[in-house]
Amino acid sequence: MSPNIVWAKKALDLSNLSPEVKKELIQRFPNVEKEKLSLDQVDNVIRFLQQRPQYMRVFVLEDSSPYYKLEFDLTRTIGDIKIEGARNMSRFEMDSFFSVRSGDSFDQQDLIENGERLRQAYREKGYLNAVIDIEMPPGQEPGFVDIVLKVTENKQTLIHDIVIQSPNAELNKALRKEVKGFVRDPYTDKEMSDLLQRLKQYLNEKRYVRADVLGPTLEFNNDESAVQLTYRIDKVDRYIFNFEGATLMKRSKIEDALDLDNYTAGSPQVGSELAQKIKALYLSDGYSRAEIEHEELTTGKQFEREIRFKINEGPRVKIDKINISGRFSKKESYYIDFIKEHSSTTVSKGFFNKDDLETGVRNLTLELQNNGYLQAKVLSTRTQFNKAKDAVTFYLNLDEGPLTQIESITFEGNNAFPTEELLKVTRLSVGALRLNQIETAVSALKDFYKERGYIEMMLLNEREDLVQYDDSNTQAKLVFKIFEGPQVRVASIILDGNSFTRDRVILKELEFSEGDLVTPAKIDESIARLQRTGFFSSVEVKTLEEKTNVSNRTIIVKVSERDPGLFTLGAGATNERTLTLRGYAGVAYRNLWGTGRGVSLRLEGNYNIADLKYPEHRIVLGYLEPYIFNSRVRGRINITRAQTITDYDLAQVTEVNSTTYSLEQDFTSHILGVWDVWSLATYKDFGANDSYPYPTTEQNIATTGPTVDFDFRDNPFNPTAGNFTRLNAEYSAPFLGSTETIEYWRATASFTHYQHVTDWLKQPVVWANQLRGGYLQNLSKEPNGGVPWDKKGFTLGGRSTVRGYEAGTQEVFPNRDDLGTDKYILTTESTMFLIKSEVRFPVYGSLGGALFYDGGSVLIQGLDLTDPYRDSTGFAVRYNTPVGPLSLEFAWKLDRKEGEEPWRFHLAIGTF
Repeated sequence: MSPNIVWAKKALDLSNLSPEVKKELIQRFPNVEKEKLSLDQVDNVIRFLQQRPQYMRVFVLEDSSPYYKLEFDLTRTIGDIKIEGARNMSRFEMDSFFSVRSGDSFDQQDLIENGERLRQAYREKGYLNAVIDIEMPPGQEPGFVDIVLKVTENKQTLIHDIVIQSPNAELNKALRKEVKGFVRDPYTDKEMSDLLQRLKQYLNEKRYVRADVLGPTLEFNNDESAVQLTYRIDKVDRYIFNFEGATLMKRSKIEDALDLDNYTAGSPQVGSELAQKIKALYLSDGYSRAEIEHEELTTGKQFEREIRFKINEGPRVKIDKINISGRFSKKESYYIDFIKEHSSTTVSKGFFNKDDLETGVRNLTLELQNNGYLQAKVLSTRTQFNKAKDAVTFYLNLDEGPLTQIESITFEGNNAFPTEELLKVTRLSVGALRLNQIETAVSALKDFYKERGYIEMMLLNEREDLVQYDDSNTQAKLVFKIFEGPQVRVASIILDGNSFTRDRVILKELEFSEGDLVTPAKIDESIARLQRTGFFSSVEVKTLEEKTNVSNRTIIVKVSERDPGLFTLGAGATNERTLTLRGYAGVAYRNLWGTGRGVSLRLEGNYNIADLKYPEHRIVLGYLEPYIFNSRVRGRINITRAQTITDYDLAQVTEVNSTTYSLEQDFTSHILGVWDVWSLATYKDFGANDSYPYPTTEQNIATTGPTVDFDFRDNPFNPTAGNFTRLNAEYSAPFLGSTETIEYWRATASFTHYQHVTDWLKQPVVWANQLRGGYLQNLSKEPNGGVPWDKKGFTLGGRSTVRGYEAGTQEVFPNRDDLGTDKYILTTESTMFLIKSEVRFPVYGSLGGALFYDGGSVLIQGLDLTDPYRDSTGFAVRYNTPVGPLSLEFAWKLDRKEGEEPWRFHLAIGTF
């Protein structure tokens, strides 16, 4: 391509540049068209143009002429992208590996790398001989290059057979049975890894602790469409372990410590290796005189050996007393308590472990030094047993030394902020030295600068001489050597990768605009907001002039777009009313015309095959308008039509036709606000069929009110830490559209906390607790006015509230008998309280369990409810999936009434 040439005398002529680039260039260099340019200014212009994606190269030629000659070649752009021959990989999958998009700058090396990545993706699916050819014909417009991706998949390689070879025929047969599920699977790295893991897992579980898995040897057929895998197993003796003499310590605790299911012997001396582990366990638990012997025996069976451990436990040695002597400033009890709390669980319970006590002493020394006693040291330690050898006295001779004082605090390089202000930020003052306070001060100082736009601020001496001591170590000077760097502002914003999504959508989600300060918090929040839209698979935000002295910088926002279309389909069953079949289908388009608008349609159906046999359904049509009045407020319309069985005993069906107009906004990454501006629902009750006569009634309930979510969970589907809070209020009245007898206000609140208690089987044990509360008040002054309880009242019982009670039956509370009628109207006020608590723990892989307690009550003013508080307890079996755990829950009523089932079983996906 011939270069475009721009001549400059006193100033550069920008007429050949595009209007967008020209505008940005003038913003960066206001006098570029008005004044004679220096060499440095010309360099800056070249640097700016070189970073633009549409310029492939920019340079200046200098000759005897008094002019600078500016040359540039326009970058070619990718036009249409066609894919041919791909039959076994979807376009969505291919796009995730071949990330080149129409509109991107043409880069041949990048195309080759993407083609290789796609070939590797085919290989990972078992297509070992897939060929990826890339053709690059000229596009229909000048400067454009089309891409034709020709895929020759060839045959997929499948695992034809798996052969196990070892001297142990019985083991060969068992292993072959264990891995037969891999036959006919694609030959991929993942399959091979999983297969090897399955072999090793079986060998460990069956105690072939010395077995080695060698191979596999591969034998392909002629066209490589099938492969036979041959594994050889060496050292195929199975071991049996017996523990004699273990009376004070449970056998299960010993086996857990040995972790035999995952144990592979590191040497032929299996017994010796495990005996050392057993002794270490006893020592760590306070059995300081424990002795472990072992012998290896044959059992008489081929390929089987027994290791017998003879355990002499001895007494569990108690710590009778810890004696502190020497020079120290606090009460002796402070040092004793610190050692106990910072040694181990065994020592904190009052039992002796020499290594743990020494750890506690080291931690005490470190704590004293961190608190300014820099010369603190342990002069000696000594342990003395009593005559019975079941208790010890621990002697510690400690020299705390003098407390080091801060003599002065100075800051160097702080041009933007005075010393007095930085002192307030660090909260440091002349006085006793506390090293942990210095760490806090350093962090506060960095945050202070970066929150004010100094994103590249550094402490030059953070790791060296920030604290300078005198010769005696009793006086210290704090010197903060600061490199402030430039205060970074947004000069311009370049968007990259959004070939479909419009620029204004991305710009609206950013926390900064031109002229704003750049801070890490704004960058992180911008990335989080863009990711929450669901339009992008990856988001990156950075400055173009990173690590330079340039203050006004170009911000580059690079995104990778997702497919905006989404289709979901699913089916399942629950044990509700013996057996209920469920299914759903949904289709959504989340980014109409790249504007951020979205539409969705979801269909749900339930059918109870054992009871009423009435087809329930729910249809929801939704529309999202993302930026109301050019703000971040989203507008949403949901239209719902549903028919559900609301009372199985009465065979009552409720049809709901509702329309809701709502506004919502993400105030932060963790806080979502929603206001249902107006919602109108028409409820129609009738019998399920002619066999179940039920009077038809109809009423309207129109509401308005807010909902606020505070979400600080580490995972929305399967949280292990954090908390979630939801506050909701709604008001209904005839002037909004409700039936003239209906006027009320209703408020609910829930708080759920997830505590990571410990790890077990390398997975977290979580204690989850939820509190819910509600208040409902009738405001209608009409003679027959009130709140229809079956529509807006509080009812507990069922999986989502109190497990062990069947929803839709007389087991819920309050039920028809409690209320005295099946059409109760609340004329006063009501309150609700619910507590749910459970401990969740892993069992094996994705399989887990839980122990739980649920309890709650509903009170109605003017109505005497017998036994208003009902509760239950039980256990659950769960299998983790990407959208939440599949849960099987067994719950027992703790205060069962006559006629009620003693327990209930619940099956569903998700937890609270």
